[in-house]
Amino acid sequence: MTLRRVYLRSLLVFGLIILLVLLGLSVLERQRLSGINQTLQQLETGRFIKADDVDLSQSENQFAYAWHLHQQGLFEAAVDAYGRAERAVAPDFVKVIHYNMGNLYLEQAIKVAEQMGIDRATALADVAKDLFRSALKQDPDFWAAKYNLEAAQRLSRDLPLGDLQESKAAEESSEELWSAMPGFPLGLP
Repeated sequence: MTLRRVYLRSLLVFGLIILLVLLGLSVLERQRLSGINQTLQQLETGRFIKADDVDLSQSENQFAYAWHLHQQGLFEAAVDAYGRAERAVAPDFVKVIHYNMGNLYLEQAIKVAEQMGIDRATALADVAKDLFRSALKQDPDFWAAKYNLEAAQRLSRDLPLGDLQESKAAEESSEELWSAMPGFPLGLP
């Protein structure tokens, strides 16, 4: 009889400890999500916010900050922020980062094409296509990535093949070694 009471008490204590641990974990998760929501509200104001003013310790915040930079029109900074977010997020969320990076490159390709920087626009569109394909490899039913991949393919197909005069900005940047060919170039210094 006393053995049953001791057994029941220890079982009850063990059950209470597990319940307290689960309650503590749920409180911590709730606080984490609250911090993420505060960061999202801060980024939705529409004004530029420096990286120092945002808690980038959470992968969700890193992704949101990359989107914020994208919305502010800061191409290079957004690409860097998406790259950092890609290394921090869960593997099933990488497709969304590739999709957003593809959109960023596609937007930049359209801007450059409007300024008649044909070669650079083609290269940017090719990077966008690769990113959309990467998102589709992870989720073949990702309809938005399929649509934007087709848009990027049409953009690079419809660009003229160099018979137009490029702007001076495009001519000045011709010193860059930016190839549209896949793979690594051989024989460069």
